[in-house]
Amino acid sequence: MPRNQDRARIERLMWRAGFGGRTKQIATMTKAGVPASVEMLLRPRGRALKGPAPRIDGAPLDPINTYGHDVLWWLDRAVRGEHPLVERMTFNWHDHFATSNEGVGDTRLMLKQYWTLRSGALGRFSDLARAITKDRAMQLFLTLANSEKGEPNENFARELLELFTLGVNNGYTERDVREASRALTGFTYDYDTKAFGYDPDRHDDGLKRILGRTGRFKPLDVVDIAIGHKAHPAFICSKMWGYFSPQPCPPKLLRQLARTYREAKTDVRPVLRQILNHKLFYAALAEPDMVKSPFVYTAGLLRLTNTPVDDDGWVWRLDQMGQVPFHPPNVSGWEGGVAWMSTSSIRARFDAASAVIRDTIKDGSISAKETPQQAIASARAATGFPRIGARTANSLRRYAVQSVAGKTEDYEVEHYYPERQRVLRHLLLAGPDAHVC
Repeated sequence: MPRNQDRARIERLMWRAGFGGRTKQIATMTKAGVPASVEMLLRPRGRALKGPAPRIDGAPLDPINTYGHDVLWWLDRAVRGEHPLVERMTFNWHDHFATSNEGVGDTRLMLKQYWTLRSGALGRFSDLARAITKDRAMQLFLTLANSEKGEPNENFARELLELFTLGVNNGYTERDVREASRALTGFTYDYDTKAFGYDPDRHDDGLKRILGRTGRFKPLDVVDIAIGHKAHPAFICSKMWGYFSPQPCPPKLLRQLARTYREAKTDVRPVLRQILNHKLFYAALAEPDMVKSPFVYTAGLLRLTNTPVDDDGWVWRLDQMGQVPFHPPNVSGWEGGVAWMSTSSIRARFDAASAVIRDTIKDGSISAKETPQQAIASARAATGFPRIGARTANSLRRYAVQSVAGKTEDYEVEHYYPERQRVLRHLLLAGPDAHVC
């Protein structure tokens, strides 16, 4: 179906820089235009969440003590969130500094890490990287805690250079990893008291040479040295671009982004502003090519249909789709892209849409006087007017006519007309167009 290009750009913006926009929100932002809308995302105001907090079986969420409620808690924040880019970047940084509760074993610490990521979501990367180095969940996950002089653990040092700041084999050597691990010693954790700390006596205060610099470096010095390396700006800007576009960042644009990042002293806001306003971000609006991750798809599904997180089945559904917050598969995060489009993942998305539609339209609730055009209009309104391509539009029209053709008996009208509406909504929520943005 033909779509207004201004609206299409805002829809693209809200799906890639958030979790999908609600109808009124899209209309308001379309009127404001892309640059103004980007500024609203970069500098949000007002309350962070809208609407009542969710309840499961009549009780509020208990993310600390009830299995799966930590996942529902994060999903709810994405669904009710009024600061979409903050929440989306929080999730992006979770993928970047991937930490799993499978290795941490402490939900309280994982929730604290969420707030660390969120507080730095749109700030200076250098501040966020320093905070993550001191983050207790990360210290347990990558065995930074209790790494001490004479026997330093290289896990965090390696990932800091390889995954967090420079990229694989990008300007560092094995010696840099070893030397960095020496500088990162001194953090402590008592397994009996659960107390974290820092013991200078366990820190290796000897001279180290890291990425061409020599000194008696301490833990946070390593972070600063890595971020100050010439390879860092292009690496992190490429990573940020990849969270918003499936296409490789053109070399010229990457150089521009890296320069902006350096001049902003690692503040990511100017970089995000450049990305979200760039013409390439809005390329191929009629044929989107970015696969929605399971978490984005699910949060958007619930947002567009105004469905609260009141069913603990969403934990299982996200697991079946392959992406459970607080549980990335490894320190590299999720693979993403077309990897999300497996047979089992698509089936799980189909089931998710069914769960949203279930029990919303009762047999006997729709009159035989409803025309095919009215049925489609009703389905689109109920699903947030999602973008659909020409093939989907033709399928909707064809089905809207054929599904009730010749159905005139009372018992047929009672079932088939509501069933038509259920199927139309399901196609809009789980058909081919629903998985890309």
